[in-house]
Amino acid sequence: MNKLELKKNNKGFIELIVVVIIALVLLNVLGIDIKSFLAQQWVRDFGMYVVGLLKIVWADILEIVAFIKSLLGN
Repeated sequence: MNKLELKKNNKGFIELIVVVIIALVLLNVLGIDIKSFLAQQWVRDFGMYVVGLLKIVWADILEIVAFIKSLLGN
């Protein structure tokens, strides 16, 4: 990875952090309590569901990469 690509990646990461901070401040200004929202049981259940799906997708990606490597003979 050259320096230009690294700078672009860092810029995108910093922009993401700024957007998250702005969203949190906006929610606070609107009077939405984030802690109580995140403490609800359905939010935790949904989070566990998403994590489970991501694990399945990641396993599939690894299988696809292994299959392509086997086709290429590496």
